[in-house]
Amino acid sequence: MSTGFDPASIRCVGILALAQRGRVAEALHDVVKWFAARDIAVLLAEEHAAEFGLPELAAPRAELAARADLLMSLGGDGTLLGTARLAAPLGKPVLGVNLGGFGFLAALPQEGLLGHLAEVMAGRGRVQSRMMLQASVLQRAKPVATFLALNDIVVARGALSRLSRLHTRISGEPVSDFPADGMIVATPTGSTGYALSAGGPAVDPEMRALIVTPICPHTLSARTIVVPAGRTVAIELPEAAGEGLYLTADGQEGMSLQAAECVEVTEAPFSACLVGLAGDSFYCKLREKLGWGGTR
Repeated sequence: MSTGFDPASIRCVGILALAQRGRVAEALHDVVKWFAARDIAVLLAEEHAAEFGLPELAAPRAELAARADLLMSLGGDGTLLGTARLAAPLGKPVLGVNLGGFGFLAALPQEGLLGHLAEVMAGRGRVQSRMMLQASVLQRAKPVATFLALNDIVVARGALSRLSRLHTRISGEPVSDFPADGMIVATPTGSTGYALSAGGPAVDPEMRALIVTPICPHTLSARTIVVPAGRTVAIELPEAAGEGLYLTADGQEGMSLQAAECVEVTEAPFSACLVGLAGDSFYCKLREKLGWGGTR
């Protein structure tokens, strides 16, 4: 087991849940009762506590992350991504319950949930350290905004904007400036998300690398580049970029970009600690979630 997760030391669990849905509510109440029976306190993000009929468990998100020894996400991969961005800077482990659709990241299935939870809390789970990204938006070489991501940082055009000629550098070395809809910088964890749909490779999440993939490039020679995690990927917007370019982090947070700005993406100074089932492997998920087959 990783030093980032010691089940015996868990005294308080913070839960972030998908918006009110029947199976989410059922799972949440089951989990709360399970922890209460073991004298483990539970906190719930205040925006959802009243909705789920548990106002006495409410806590602001920032306070929830600071007070909890373990953060749980109840929902899909999107809920887990938001939980990981909250937990990782504080060094808190994350346990995801898959109540969504795809469920590539969230580890525990709804079927047999409490039994799986008991296995993990008995110290028989699987713990992985996943690298995260940090993106800084620069105006005239001065940072104006910073974002974190477990999956990817994307610089892309809006629905009505034209192709953009993004100048991409890796640790100061010019790499490309072809027209494209945008650029994705993904972690190995995020390699099976948007980057895979854009033609990038599936990368084992235990690796530490930056996966740089153009979106619909206007050249047949453009390909994904995989570089060591210690490099810096800089995506520079030209002076005539105009409006309509956006930065998004994990598809959930972001901002509109302006001409001549630069987005610098590096490995974050901390990692996400994801807790799951002992037999839950990346290659098993490739077979099952992506339909690759190959059982032998």
